[in-house]
Amino acid sequence: MAFSFQSKAADLNVPQDELAQETVYPLFDNPVSVRNRNVQDSGTFDIGIFGGAAITEPIANTSKFGLSLNYHFNEAHALGLLYAKNSTGLSKDAQAMKDEFNLDFNRAPFPEYSLMADYNYKLYYGKLSVTKNGVLNTSIFVSAAGGMIKYVHKSYPAIAIGIGERFYFTNHLALKIDLRMFFNNAPIPFKAGALREGVDPVPSYDSFAERLTYTTNLEIGLNYLF
Repeated sequence: MAFSFQSKAADLNVPQDELAQETVYPLFDNPVSVRNRNVQDSGTFDIGIFGGAAITEPIANTSKFGLSLNYHFNEAHALGLLYAKNSTGLSKDAQAMKDEFNLDFNRAPFPEYSLMADYNYKLYYGKLSVTKNGVLNTSIFVSAAGGMIKYVHKSYPAIAIGIGERFYFTNHLALKIDLRMFFNNAPIPFKAGALREGVDPVPSYDSFAERLTYTTNLEIGLNYLF
C-alpha cells in the first residue's frame, strides 16, 4: 500500500498558480492581552522610598536609602528620577582590616549620593492568587538609568541597568524590589603607604587612582501610585 501511495503522489500534477504564494498572520478583531486590569498606571505618578545595599562594595558602608519619582506615560513606559544617599563609615570587611592591620580606609574617598534619570519598561503584568481568597497584582520591569555618583571630592558620570518587580497590596500601594548594576569611574580605595592609621601626611582624595567600577545594588521599598 505504501508503494502504491508514493507512486500516485509522484503522478499528481498541481498547477503552479493554484499553490499558495504567500503566508499571512491571523488577525484578531479585539486583541486584548490583559483583561480586568486592577492596577491602572497609564498617565499616573508613583513616588517611592527605599533602602538598599551595594552588594559588591568592598570598603565603604554598603547601606543606602533613597527616593524615587516616576511618571507612567502608558502601561509599558515610565520615566523618573532616582536619588540615593549612601551611609557613612566602613563596610564590615574594611572595619576588620582596620582592627587587625591598622589600615584606616576612612582616608580613601567614599561615595556620598547618586542622582539619576530612570527609565522603566514593563515586561509583564499579572495576578497571583496564593490562598485563593485574594489576588496580588504584580508587574516585572527592566530599567536603564543615567546620571552621576557624587564622591566626597568629585562627581562621576554613571549608568545603571536592572530588573525589578512590584507587588501591589492595593491598587495604589506596592512593594518594589529592584536589582541594578552600576557602571562608573571611581577612585581605587587602595594606595600603598597611605592608609596606615596615624601616619602623616594624610593623602589627598585626588591622589587616589581611578578606574571603571561595577557595583551591584539590591533595593527594596514602597511605592504609592496616584
